[in-house]
Amino acid sequence: MVNNKSILLGGQKVPVIRKHWVRHNIMPYKKTYALLPGQSWYEAEETAEQSEHYVQTRENKYVPVGALIAEELINEGAEVAAFTELWAGKCVLVDHNLVCISDNHRLVQILKNIRHKNKGRLGGLPDVMAVFPDGKVAFREAKNVKAKDTLNENQHALAELLQRLYKDKLDIAVVEWDLPDS
Repeated sequence: MVNNKSILLGGQKVPVIRKHWVRHNIMPYKKTYALLPGQSWYEAEETAEQSEHYVQTRENKYVPVGALIAEELINEGAEVAAFTELWAGKCVLVDHNLVCISDNHRLVQILKNIRHKNKGRLGGLPDVMAVFPDGKVAFREAKNVKAKDTLNENQHALAELLQRLYKDKLDIAVVEWDLPDS
């Protein structure tokens, strides 16, 4: 649902997609960064030393917001979609079915290209990425409105790189979720 709203990201106006997903109560953080290819996100070890607000689904499960965004991109026709987890320089991708994807996956090749063009760094990488049959590459940055989550300098810089790399094949947007009650 795009509400004719846009935001400046990487020097260009991009659409803002507003979602009425509600964050679940604070929970122990699932160590997504430790998943191995083929493992389910539900198998990830939890740590009480970190916490996270996940999204509560209609089925009363909790999932990372990126999983819902990836699922929507698949429903829009993407061949592949996954949310990203960056931790200490390592990037793990988890698909819309909440399964960690393999190292030879198409999205991993895109990450390698981005890292190569960005001096080995992935800082500022959007929360979700997808590829469509026509070659379009989609990126979505999730922002929790109630938590006053905002875009940062790294995100703007990486968006500029993505704009140079993918030009007219780039579909980039910001997803605002956990909206104020209205």
